[in-house]
Amino acid sequence: MRLKINCKKGLLGLFLLIAPAAIMAQEPANKEDRKRETKTGMTDRERIELLEEEVENAKLKRATKEYRSYGGLGPAASSVYYVEEGLSWGGYGEVKYQNNQSAYKKDTGDLQRFILYAGYRFNDWIVLNTEIEYEHAGFEAKSVCTDITTSSTTVDQGGGSDNATVLASATCKKETIQKGEVYAEFMYLDFKFHDAFQVAAGLQLMPVGITNENHEPTTFYSVERPYTESQIIPSTWRDLGVMIHGNLAGGLISYKTGVFNGMKGANFNDSGWIREGRYKGSKADFTDIAYVASLDVHPIEGLTAGGSYYHGWAGQNEIARADLASRLDMTQVFADVTDANLKSRLTDYTQKEWDQSRKIRPLVRIAEGHVQFEKGPFSFTGLFARGWIDEDGARALNMKTGKNIATEVEGGYITVGYNIAPVLGWAHKFVIFGRNEYVNTAKNTVKAGPQQYIENEIAKQSGGLLKTSGESTLLPGALTVAEAKKYGVVTDVSDFAEYEEPGTANKVNDRRIHTVGFAYYPHPNVAIKADYEWWDSKSNLYKDEDRFNTSNNKIDRFNLAVTFIF
Repeated sequence: MRLKINCKKGLLGLFLLIAPAAIMAQEPANKEDRKRETKTGMTDRERIELLEEEVENAKLKRATKEYRSYGGLGPAASSVYYVEEGLSWGGYGEVKYQNNQSAYKKDTGDLQRFILYAGYRFNDWIVLNTEIEYEHAGFEAKSVCTDITTSSTTVDQGGGSDNATVLASATCKKETIQKGEVYAEFMYLDFKFHDAFQVAAGLQLMPVGITNENHEPTTFYSVERPYTESQIIPSTWRDLGVMIHGNLAGGLISYKTGVFNGMKGANFNDSGWIREGRYKGSKADFTDIAYVASLDVHPIEGLTAGGSYYHGWAGQNEIARADLASRLDMTQVFADVTDANLKSRLTDYTQKEWDQSRKIRPLVRIAEGHVQFEKGPFSFTGLFARGWIDEDGARALNMKTGKNIATEVEGGYITVGYNIAPVLGWAHKFVIFGRNEYVNTAKNTVKAGPQQYIENEIAKQSGGLLKTSGESTLLPGALTVAEAKKYGVVTDVSDFAEYEEPGTANKVNDRRIHTVGFAYYPHPNVAIKADYEWWDSKSNLYKDEDRFNTSNNKIDRFNLAVTFIF
């Protein structure tokens, strides 16, 4: 009994010792909580609950990432504009198979594009947006000459060595090499001063057409991009420059206008027109510049109508005029100089200065209009584009390149699609579509005329001061092909080119493409596509004979692709 009483007293005493200490320890904590609560209006528990809520919101935001276009860009390319701050990632890819309906042209498969977008939002008004593109799995096989062997044979025409002909020939050993295909497709900083006034600077997509800016493969139904937007509008077309853009009237109108480097006219050709003249941001020449402007109107939901205009020079101080004066032979100017070394130096220097003083700036212009409409299961897209190069500029380009570069080109297409999934009761989008397209990269070309015939006769009477070749009269059509080239008038290898007037366009460049197919979307960001293309041109060449139709532009094809964005 004594033991129990002592235990109780001991426990009571221990409690009396601990309780005040616990109360004292609790009081500062309560005071500290009250201080924090007074200072911030929140307790520690409330802060923890707030942090948990923010983490959940961040998870939810990642799970429900929004894919929508900004300023004409594709949905994935626009992702940096919809993050609050920091880094954003995205991209797209497309793997293709092409079956050519030909006994001569091979069927092919290609990892055509794998794209990575990396964007960074510095704050609420400065954005960095970049695109890195890997084409053809990052490599492209090209056949090149690695060893050239030459030989010659002398044929006696009678009358000794003075009347002998030397026939020369060369053989080329070809090897296939792998060339890297990795590009920075765009990289620019965008400064948003106001919704109606933003300034972007760097390597940018030109705001011309529909596909050039918004070319992610889930945004159009066909396997290949519309050919008008690769041959007339050279998609993917990017240049270095500064662009002002924005939205007006609450988003009813969007506009873009800017100044960029001009194109390299020395690389233009007849079939692709200006396509090979793109610098793509690599050591671009700013000797000649270009201006571009675009305007789009969004009057109702699902409808966009607009157009654009490009105005740029493409000489880059490399193109000389093609006229009578261009035929001046400096060796004849200094024919009376007896010192061979001095004569050579005078001739070279004077020719260089003469050519430099006669540079020309070919002017390239492109205008296009487009409309897009989507309502329910129905969609419609239409575009028409026309391009011009001034005649003097085209004449000079022809003389420089030896190609019959058009003074006027045009193309257009109409695409109609219908989502049949609701009719069939399917959960996933399944669009059947058809497209009718016309592309002519040689609508009008430089042709020989009376001025050239007269000037050629003047050259013939100049005693060698002006270069000439062949025979000609003042009769129309009498200018030889060689003479015509001196004026930048080039005859293509066409149906019956030897019977045509110099400068006649190659009809294989006047093309018609009809496409039907489907695009299946098992996920909004994944598209499986298949289509069939019927190809034709205005030429009379055979449909499937390489020896008669080297361009192969009458060969139909079946296409299949697996595509995605993320």
